[in-house]
Amino acid sequence: MELKPISIAEFNSRMVRPKSALANIDFETYFKPCIDEFKIFAFAPYFWLIPNQEDMTLVAASDNIRDLTPYSKEEWIKKDASFWLNNVHTDDQGFLGAAISMAVNFEEINNLNIADTLSFNIYCRMLDAKRNYRWVLLQFPKKYINNEGKICSTLILTTDLSHIKTKLSCMMTMIDWSDNKINFYTASDQQIGLSKLNIPTITKREHEVLQSMTKGLNTPQIAEKLFLSYHTIENHKRNLRQKTCTKTSAELINYVWENNLI
Repeated sequence: MELKPISIAEFNSRMVRPKSALANIDFETYFKPCIDEFKIFAFAPYFWLIPNQEDMTLVAASDNIRDLTPYSKEEWIKKDASFWLNNVHTDDQGFLGAAISMAVNFEEINNLNIADTLSFNIYCRMLDAKRNYRWVLLQFPKKYINNEGKICSTLILTTDLSHIKTKLSCMMTMIDWSDNKINFYTASDQQIGLSKLNIPTITKREHEVLQSMTKGLNTPQIAEKLFLSYHTIENHKRNLRQKTCTKTSAELINYVWENNLI
């Protein structure tokens, strides 16, 4: 699948859905259980947005969005995709539009039943509250799918990465855990499609440990969260350090960010 930068107009044409498909749907209520989990698992400041793909306008936003963007919640609501994309660095806009379009197309064409075993993460630069660009991580933890198998709305979680000191780049990663191991694929503005990352095999459980570590959880907290023993978590950490040729937890977390494994 090619990943060539696209214009805002092309992004709109690819993402818009038929009007009849989205009648009388309260997307914020639909996504609320997922939104409520963000504060438990967030590893940095974040905000969320919900688009209605019937007319490509934003129908809901988090209350704190003014703390992390130049605009208030009221200013975001009812704005179209061009307003959102114009908050993204001009060098990243075309790639971001193409990456989101690819992710949606990939899931709809291949089989929406696999959506629960795939996650797409996109790294790009976006304006903060002071209108300075900083790196953010875009994730899409839940979708609304209509009876025709079309993704009609996606909850967009945007996490501030200004605290990350590792050099980042505009790219997308796809994580596939359809079997007991994790497969990582990546695409960037320097390539035209997804390619598999050449990294050590990481199991689903090890990936959960890595995610917990990036959120600042220590071994006892991870053990409680994953319902495992202290020693089991320590064994997972040791195995991960061996696989990644790192010596400390700090080096391991840095490895995660360098390879965009979250």
